[in-house]
Amino acid sequence: MKHGNNDGFSLVEVALALGIAAFALVAIFGLLPIGVTSNQNAVQQTVAAGIASSIAADLHNAPIYSTLTSGTSPVYGIALPAAGAASATHTLLLREDATPTAAIDNLTSFKGAVYRATVSLSPPAAAKRSATVVRVFISWPPSPSDSSATAFPANYSGYFETMTMLNRN
Repeated sequence: MKHGNNDGFSLVEVALALGIAAFALVAIFGLLPIGVTSNQNAVQQTVAAGIASSIAADLHNAPIYSTLTSGTSPVYGIALPAAGAASATHTLLLREDATPTAAIDNLTSFKGAVYRATVSLSPPAAAKRSATVVRVFISWPPSPSDSSATAFPANYSGYFETMTMLNRN
């Protein structure tokens, strides 16, 4: 005797479909932390690139008196060595918005600091009319174990580095 139309799914088919869906969801959720970490790294790299660009622009906007005198950048207060002077390295501790948390080369308080900017300036020889080479190294997070303001850091989880030239002739 036939009791009407059986157009639905059987219990076995429903259980199999749920098992396949659960397996797929577990795989997707397993990849979620990797995606979040990659996104966080991309954001940190982007912010670091912006900070490096801001520092480079600040150095390019430093007043030029002559190649024989030094100058200071207007925003960050980075001292630019005169031609013939020794190379100089300066360090800044910065928030995410590129504002300093302390005075330049002051590595006593890391409170609020997210990035460390180390800027190395190599001026030309005294008699040469050439550009000052600038290396900007942004690392994060800033580590109290790297307490030298004149050395590049050794302990960091990520970094961004760029170089620029200052024509101060």
